[in-house]
Amino acid sequence: MTDVAVVGSGISGLSVAYRLKRAGADVKVFEKEDKVGGNIQTKIVDGYVCELGPQTILADKKVEEFLSLANIKPIYAKEEAKIRYIYKKRKLIPLPLSPVSFLTSPLFSLWGKLRVLKEPFVPKSIKSEETIAEFVKRRLGEEFLDYVVDPFVSGVYAGDVKQLSVKYAVKRVYELEQRFGSLIKGAIKLKALGPAGKLIAFEGGNHSLPSELARSLEVDLENVVLKIRRKDDKFVLETRKGKVEAKAVVVSAPATSAGYLLRDLSWSVAQEFDQIYYAPVVVVHVATRDPIPPGFGFLVPRKEGKRILGVLFSSNIFPDRKGNLLTIYLGGATDPQVVEEEDEIILGIVEEELKEILGINATLLNITKWKKGIPQYNVGYGRYYELVEMLEKENPGLFLTGNYLNGVSVADCIRNSEMVSKRVLEFLQR
Repeated sequence: MTDVAVVGSGISGLSVAYRLKRAGADVKVFEKEDKVGGNIQTKIVDGYVCELGPQTILADKKVEEFLSLANIKPIYAKEEAKIRYIYKKRKLIPLPLSPVSFLTSPLFSLWGKLRVLKEPFVPKSIKSEETIAEFVKRRLGEEFLDYVVDPFVSGVYAGDVKQLSVKYAVKRVYELEQRFGSLIKGAIKLKALGPAGKLIAFEGGNHSLPSELARSLEVDLENVVLKIRRKDDKFVLETRKGKVEAKAVVVSAPATSAGYLLRDLSWSVAQEFDQIYYAPVVVVHVATRDPIPPGFGFLVPRKEGKRILGVLFSSNIFPDRKGNLLTIYLGGATDPQVVEEEDEIILGIVEEELKEILGINATLLNITKWKKGIPQYNVGYGRYYELVEMLEKENPGLFLTGNYLNGVSVADCIRNSEMVSKRVLEFLQR
């Protein structure tokens, strides 16, 4: 019998497993696919490093400490990656990065700027929960919503600002209002508004991260876990290759897969997990011989009427990348049907809009379709945290983790793994 069975070898599962292994626990990871990493996958096409999932990681102190612990060396973004654009009225406008550049930026009208400056005097909402759209319109105005927050949410969540919960999707922003009564006042006191950290990737592509973690772990590839049930004071996992017993189980699979696995422990919770919506995302990689602007890339507000959500100037971001490579995103919660289109139609959309926005011609390298891409922390999402807490309480030794809990980013998953692994070790010691 193993100490801990980890179901799923995405970054959440591997980070927890790695920490547990270092602490001396006997850990076994189960993965249904033939390779680790979940949606962190890299494909090399004609020498271009094409990231099929997350392109970059914003590494704060906690993330860098974990990478150091695992002896994994990141590569850091170039200085020019700080330059980012918003597409507005057929132009790429640099996103203002300072109060002075905000006041002089053509991205906002005079009224839009004055509306933002009014923010410290806006009272808190009396509602228990708001959408991001409701929150931002109330505090910062519609223009800021349309041309900063909406494209940002499309870029991070592939989400719909009219559905996502400010309390759960952008918790840091929500807490600024709760603590300080104002985003601007809070940002001044904390000396930051957005998340802190350095932009990183890994030599050879981001799949190097899960691949390196897996090297020191026992990972059973191409072995589907079909069912998890309790038997006395242990868990029995029924897998394609046979039964496995474990003192504790960490389920790090996506919510819908987790629901299927947990149906014997709680049928009602399993059905609830099936309701978590994952927005589809299409990732297109193209190469061009034409010059591209300096910087990280650009986002496209939904108001501009394009199908593209955003474009990364991938070869600009890290020093080891071959140029000129662009990564284009389509789909999301506001345009989910694009994932069902034929590749030729998707390429046609990309070619037409790149020509219009950047004036370039492009050669297709790869198209990846994630039909269940990014979990959406929509209004009412708090009930899933309550369900997880209830399920874990009723089944001591069961732990749930993944990007549908406490943040969708790779950095979120790595940070969360510290707390999950501590709780598992405490259980084993008891």
